[in-house]
Formats: sequence, C-alpha cells, structure tokens
Amino acid sequence: MAETMGRAINKYVIHNLLTLVLLLLLLVPVLMVLVQWLLNAGKINAISFLDRGALLLIVNSLLLSATVALLATLIGTACGFFLYKTHLKGRRLYLLLLIVPILISPYIFAVAWKDLLFLLFGSTASAFSTAGVIAVHTLIYFPLALLITGNALTNISSSLEEAGLMVTSFRKMIFKIVLPLIRPAFMSSFLLILVFSLGDFSVPAFFGIKTFTVEIFTQFSAFYNYDAAITKSLLLVGVCLILLLSEARYLSGAAFFSISTRGSNSKIYEMSGIGYVHHTSFAILIILSMLMPVFILLYQSLSGREIVIDSAWKLLKPAVFQSIKLAFWGALLISIIGLYAGYWQERLKSPFTNVLLLILFILPSTILGIAFIRFYNQPETGFIYSSLFIVLLGYIGKYGFIASRITGNGIRQIPVSLEEAAEVSGVRPVNKFIKILLPLLSPSLFVSFVLTFVLCLGELGTTIMVYPPGTELMPVKIFTISANAPQALTSSMALISLLITFFFIILFFMAGRVMFKKNSDE
Repeated sequence: MAETMGRAINKYVIHNLLTLVLLLLLLVPVLMVLVQWLLNAGKINAISFLDRGALLLIVNSLLLSATVALLATLIGTACGFFLYKTHLKGRRLYLLLLIVPILISPYIFAVAWKDLLFLLFGSTASAFSTAGVIAVHTLIYFPLALLITGNALTNISSSLEEAGLMVTSFRKMIFKIVLPLIRPAFMSSFLLILVFSLGDFSVPAFFGIKTFTVEIFTQFSAFYNYDAAITKSLLLVGVCLILLLSEARYLSGAAFFSISTRGSNSKIYEMSGIGYVHHTSFAILIILSMLMPVFILLYQSLSGREIVIDSAWKLLKPAVFQSIKLAFWGALLISIIGLYAGYWQERLKSPFTNVLLLILFILPSTILGIAFIRFYNQPETGFIYSSLFIVLLGYIGKYGFIASRITGNGIRQIPVSLEEAAEVSGVRPVNKFIKILLPLLSPSLFVSFVLTFVLCLGELGTTIMVYPPGTELMPVKIFTISANAPQALTSSMALISLLITFFFIILFFMAGRVMFKKNSDE
C-alpha cells in the first residue's frame, strides 16, 4: 500500500515539475509582459496607442481574416465530405496532395502569388494585394478545415444517416442531421483559421498590406516603440482569447490531427453520374494550392536576363543547413513534450499541460516573440537570449499543441484494456509504457515529428523576432533580402526553400511507408 502510494506521489511530482518548467519557460514571459504593462499603466498613455486608427485597423484585419476563415472552412468542409464520406476514386491521393499546402511556410506562397499578381496586372496595388492575402491564406488554411470537419464526419454513426434517409431526401438529411452534428467542428475550424489568419505576419508583410500584426511588428522592430507594440499586442491577445473562449473545450481535446479513426462505422456514399465534376474541382484546387506556386516561382527564376538560382543558393546555403539542424532538434523536443502532454491528458485526465500549450498555440507569433525578448533579454537569462535555445522555445510555443493532439488522439484510440492487462500481469509502468504504448503510438509519433519538423523549417513570425545575432535561418534570410533584392533573386530563394521542403516531405513519406510496412509484415 505504502509502495503504491509512493509511486503515485512520485508520478505526480514528476508531472508537476515538468509542467512547471514549461510554464516558467513559455507562459511566464507572456504573463510578465502583461504584469509590466499593468504596473506602468499610469505612465503609459494607452489611449493614445489605441486611437481611432488602431481600432479601425483591427476591425479591417478582423474582416479580412473572417473572409479567409469563411472561405477556407466552406471549401474544407466540402472537400472533407467528398474525401471522407464517398467512394470517390483517388480520394487518398487527393487527401495527401491537398494537405501539402498546410506544411509549406506561408511566405513561400506569398512570394509566388505576389509574382502572379504582378504578371497578370502589371502591379501589386492595394486591391490586388488584399485579394492576394485572402487567396494565399484561404489556400493555406482550408486543409485545416478539411481535417477538422473530415474527422467529425467519420465519427457520425451510420445508423443516424440511414434512419434519416428512410424518412427524407439525401439533401435534407445532410442539412438536418449531418451539418448540425458537425457544427462544433465547423465553428472550431472557422475560429481557428480566423485566429491563424489574424496572427499571421509573413503574408501581409510580403504583400505590403498593413494589418494589426504587421503594425505591432513595425512598432517593435522598426520604430522601437515598445509601449505601443505591447499595448496593441495585448489588445490582439484579448481579441484572440475572446474568439476562442467559447470553443476552447472543443479545441483542447480536438481530434483534428488524428492519424486514423479506428472502429469508425461512418456511412460511405457511392459517387455516380457527377464524379467528373468533383475530379475537376479537386484538380483545380491542387493546381492553385500546390502546382501554381511552383510554376510561378520557377518562371520568375528563369525569365530574367540572367539565371540567378546559383547566386540564390550561395546566399541561402549557410542558412539552409542551420535551419535543418534547428528544425530537427525542435521537432524532437516538441514530439517528446507532445507525448508527455497527450499522455497526461488522455490517460491520467490531467489537462493542464495541454491547455498551457493551447494558450501558447493561439498567441500570434509576433506577440510570443515580443514576450520572449522582453523576458530573456536580462542579465540573469542572457544565456538563453543569446543562444539558439530561444528559437527552440519559440518552436515549442508555436507547435507544441499540435504534437500534443497528434499523440493524444493516438493514445485515445489505444484500448485501455491492453495497459490494464499488463498491470494485472505485474508489468512495471515503465516497461508497460515502452513495450506496449510506444510501439502502438509509433505512427502518431512519426507524424508528429515530421509535421513539426516541416513547420519549424519554415517558421518566420517568432523566429525573425528572437533569432540571435550571427545566426542565419532560411525563412529570415529570404524575408530580409526580399526588401532590396531583385524579384528574380527572391523568387529563386523561395523556390529553393520550397524544393527543400518538398524533398523532406517526400523523404519522410517514403521512410514512413518502409517503416510501417515492415512493422505490419512483422
């Protein structure tokens, strides 16, 4: 009895200790910025920073992001239905290709679509640039809605749909039964994409569109007006938290990054007569979201008076290898933390670490960067501020929740009876975890590592704020050089970055097929 109690105490002490470390390293910097702002509230004229222009800017930013969220959610939901609920030929290939854009850094798409608008209209005027931001964000984020609503669709019991079809038409059954059942997923995807679009810095900055996030970055980095930047940052944080407050309980346990859904009894519909319409629609989406950016970047790189790809590679080469190395360590740390947070949420019903990662996840990247700078740029923590560890902390803050949900959903699909049987047989908890849970979780852990690696490789918003002097990273290099470099050089560097990302996606995909095919054969 005493030994069992001792193990339980040790387990919770270790859990609380690790959670406390994450809290101190990641969330405390954000809270300290808030505390410092409150203490200086008497000296700071916050009203002057939040004038009519600032409020109008955030309203315009919200309208732009809401347009993106609505378009992306509608497109993603439609795609999710046909890819998850029908026998459409080639649906697995379509799903794989349509998910790729969410793995590519937004700044690459921004460069490509800016080039396209210039080729079509001869300029990137404000109207075209706004349309470009909406187009790029929609094409980047609709796969997120596809995954969220698609997973929700697979969880609808076929008996409900069959009962509905017995008393009404297919169309009415969709609107009266299916759509109400996936409403939480629809709203979650809408709000999540809204916050993503509102907090993105790279795409509006490339297009020269002044959004609230770009304004915060400009005030902090260009004008060194820290008070204005922090005041506006807190307003944006408040907006993001209010938007997601109603959906936090869904997002905290969201199943939108699942690898598979075991035991699903969802009804699958036959496609007949209009299948070619859907094939054409998916082909257009794939062209716009993946093939068009590659073609435009390639065209711009090769259409100048001289080929600059060689020069672009020489400029980018040191940053490429540094970025790959940093992304590897970032993905490894994030996957470990995601496994830890997911296990405690799903098995031990302790959601605090997962909620902590969720809060960091919804914070705009520029705000996270400002908080880290203000907190770690002190004599006591200067060793973190001047090292690459601060970049790794930014990666964990941005993508830790994704890894937590991937592994958490994987754990949720593993029957608890397997672990209970091992416990009854006298297997130690450590051996139970290593020999039972980890092998069954290997697909989830692999996807967690691959996804976070690719995301870290292209992360710009937080990285550009916190990367230490003397460090060259690929997205930062492309962004900083684009202001004064010829367009062909910027396009060539973006093309190289895109091809490197594609290389790793294909490499990991092939490695995964070999690994898991071997495991299934055994």
